[in-house]
Amino acid sequence: MLYFILRRLLALLPVLWGIATIVFALMYVVPGDPARLMAGQNASAETIELIRVRLGLDRPVHERYWIFLKNLARGELGYSYRQRRPVAGVILERFPATLELALAAVLIALVLGVGAGVLAARFHGSWPDYGVMALSLLGISTPVFWLGLMLIVVFSVWLGWLPVGGYGESGEMRYLILPALSLSAISTGYFSRITRSSFLEVLRGDFILAARARGIPERRILGRHALRNAAVPLVTVVGTNLAGLLGGAVATETVFAWPGIGRAIYDAILLRDLPVVEGGVIFLAFIFVVANLAIDLLYLWIDPRVRLPGFSGAGGEP
Repeated sequence: MLYFILRRLLALLPVLWGIATIVFALMYVVPGDPARLMAGQNASAETIELIRVRLGLDRPVHERYWIFLKNLARGELGYSYRQRRPVAGVILERFPATLELALAAVLIALVLGVGAGVLAARFHGSWPDYGVMALSLLGISTPVFWLGLMLIVVFSVWLGWLPVGGYGESGEMRYLILPALSLSAISTGYFSRITRSSFLEVLRGDFILAARARGIPERRILGRHALRNAAVPLVTVVGTNLAGLLGGAVATETVFAWPGIGRAIYDAILLRDLPVVEGGVIFLAFIFVVANLAIDLLYLWIDPRVRLPGFSGAGGEP
């Protein structure tokens, strides 16, 4: 297993290098001059040029790219143009809010999605099955930003039950409910469909028929035997979904003014704060790759029959 982990960690380096290169290139294709934005509309040409020199924007692109890679190799993500502080500090300050939102969204999606998927599989071909599939399709198809706005209109404007947005003074739970519900809609649809499909396949297995023949209660068969075997494909979706939510919650964080990494990257794009955009995207890419590694290792706990490349279990070959 150690060999497998080391190989995956080494494979992380070219992935991050490719992402860093693409992000670096895209940031310099986007129109706009960071020095002019920082100086203001009424600044003189001399002031703008002084800011460009100070930020290193007067250097050739290949030289800036080399400096960028050297700083990245040392773990330095740059220095924010607008906030005048290290990008790492900006990311670490915003990451807890994004992680809290993503975990809440995945938890809601798991409870609703897995429950709905099991219900649809248990009553396959009947109206609960059709109803769950219709709702899951609706959840997958609904834009996150539109759903967020509708939740605000209903629960904040009309009913006045929950705040419109923000984080509160200390991350109060009532500020989290609407953003988490909005962000979890797509994941809930995916989880329910995958759970249903996997559950139906497991229920047709010979070991389920044998368990029923031995007179084991149906609830125990579904909860102990079927659900664990059906969870293997769900683990992949949950892990990648959580990693994707960490970086893909830009729309939700913007609609609800949630102070996470997605909102920080969105604001940095508008302000041409290139180091924050580059550092944020690279950090989220690292989280995504590490999450995939964790998923592969989790397979061993869920299904011991799984053998990862480079891993030799009891009696197994590498």
